[in-house]
Amino acid sequence: MIRQTLSYVASVTGGTLAGADATFVGVTTDSRHMSPGGLFIPLIGERFDGHDYCETAVEYGAAGFLWKKGTKLPDALRFSSYVEVDDTQKALQDLAKAYRKSLPIKVVGVTGSNGKTSTKDLLAGVLSQRYNTYKTEGNFNNHIGLPLSILSLDDSVEIAVLEMGMSGLGEISVLADIAKPEIGVITNIGEAHIGLLGSRDAIAQAKWELIASLPAGGVAILPADEPLLESRVVPAGVRTLWIGDGVRASLTLQDYHSEEPSGSSFKIAGSPQIFHLPVPGAHQARNALSAIAVGDFLGVSREDAARGLANVALTKMRMEVLAVSDKLVIINDAYNAAPLSVRAALDVLKDSIGDVRIAVLGDMLELGDETIRMHEEVGAAAAISKADVLLAVGQFADSYARGWLLQQGDSNRPVRTARTAKEAAQDLKQVLAQYGDKRCVVLVKGSRRVGLEHVVDVLK
Repeated sequence: MIRQTLSYVASVTGGTLAGADATFVGVTTDSRHMSPGGLFIPLIGERFDGHDYCETAVEYGAAGFLWKKGTKLPDALRFSSYVEVDDTQKALQDLAKAYRKSLPIKVVGVTGSNGKTSTKDLLAGVLSQRYNTYKTEGNFNNHIGLPLSILSLDDSVEIAVLEMGMSGLGEISVLADIAKPEIGVITNIGEAHIGLLGSRDAIAQAKWELIASLPAGGVAILPADEPLLESRVVPAGVRTLWIGDGVRASLTLQDYHSEEPSGSSFKIAGSPQIFHLPVPGAHQARNALSAIAVGDFLGVSREDAARGLANVALTKMRMEVLAVSDKLVIINDAYNAAPLSVRAALDVLKDSIGDVRIAVLGDMLELGDETIRMHEEVGAAAAISKADVLLAVGQFADSYARGWLLQQGDSNRPVRTARTAKEAAQDLKQVLAQYGDKRCVVLVKGSRRVGLEHVVDVLK
């Protein structure tokens, strides 16, 4: 992690050092995680002001802190060492940007509407077979999390795989300017954030900011089946590799198979090599193609790539298969949801081996004027799949149910609705009790705000 002086911070942020200069190791924006000798950066949010916690940070041993100009300094801090800046959030970003320039590393940036986190994990699994590799932890993929991720690196890291999220135009440009990626991966263009951006074309434009940032000698890994990307201009000197289906594709998925209880295998068209994943889903295998492509570019052998994929450590609540008993299997994909990712999860449920398949689907958020229609369409998709029961949860549960009922025609497969995860957990227990000794496979998928992990915890 970063080891520097407060005077260095002042120089790269345009700030002013107050008090004695001091050396610090590490940075945090949360005083509860303050380590002795670290730098505390107080951020200002809608409901909090980090300046209120500077005294606590100093009590915990902070070597110094940042302070927003014009904010009254408490008497208890007047003899402390700190750097006064115009904007503490911008100072955090400027510090990370300067520190990134000093690191002899390669950065792989990953964005997309769905699959960013899984692809990040798969990339790290492949690249760690040859390089000392860091990957974004948790959801540190925004204008605050990404700078903190960079500041946690040290010069032993050779490759950093950094996830880049966004909710509007211009945000990925800011992240890319800080991280300076040489390799950019776009997983797909879906409907996530369409309520904020207005169209899939605008979403594609926002994601393309990563590719537009790449330097000559870099590489862009792109989905071959996405027409919204095909006419966009790649920077001069940047190589393009198309992944997936289509005549442009460099790597195409072939011979995908689901493997019980919780894995899958596939080949790449034109190659006899078999790759194994500890997670089901053809969409995850397509994500793995991006990881293999980056590995090819960086000199990781296919044999090493296969080893890395087979042993990859995946982030929790992303296609996490839990065998609770011989009669109950849970597919925990409760971290987030958008139309594209829910359809992919339903495909996994369809391929699962069981007597009864139950889809527990929570609200999909940030869909704007398309919210009702998209919930109805995904409800219909659930009916088309092999789901035997739909349990819809949240504000838009009725829309899911309406699509399910309209699609199934003469079929009489049951649908239930619940407003909260707690209510859904109790309903699901009743549903499972009806099937006695039959083997039930339960897919749990919804946006984070719905909190469907509660359903998983109750079942476990």
